[in-house]
Amino acid sequence: MSAVRHLSCLALMLGALIGSPAEAQTTDAAVVVNEYDVFVDPVTAFAFIKLPAGWKFIGKLDAAQLRNLPPGTLTSLLPPDEEAARFAAGSKPAAVKRKS
Repeated sequence: MSAVRHLSCLALMLGALIGSPAEAQTTDAAVVVNEYDVFVDPVTAFAFIKLPAGWKFIGKLDAAQLRNLPPGTLTSLLPPDEEAARFAAGSKPAAVKRKS
């Protein structure tokens, strides 16, 4: 009887996980990040690269490098509506999504 109860609990847990997956919200305005894209956080000047295995920290930029970012460098990963909400709350927004 105990084994049946354990299997029933396991089935319920699996059903709950499959029925309501925890996925990130997908919107049409989401920022698209391709592999080997570079992201620079303007606040900390930290630079990251998107590799097939995930994000990798590649270093901290100095002020001159931060002013002269190459075209295609990401400076925000937030969709425009979330960035606007963050700005309204008092945070510093990134000036551009992708430097062109």
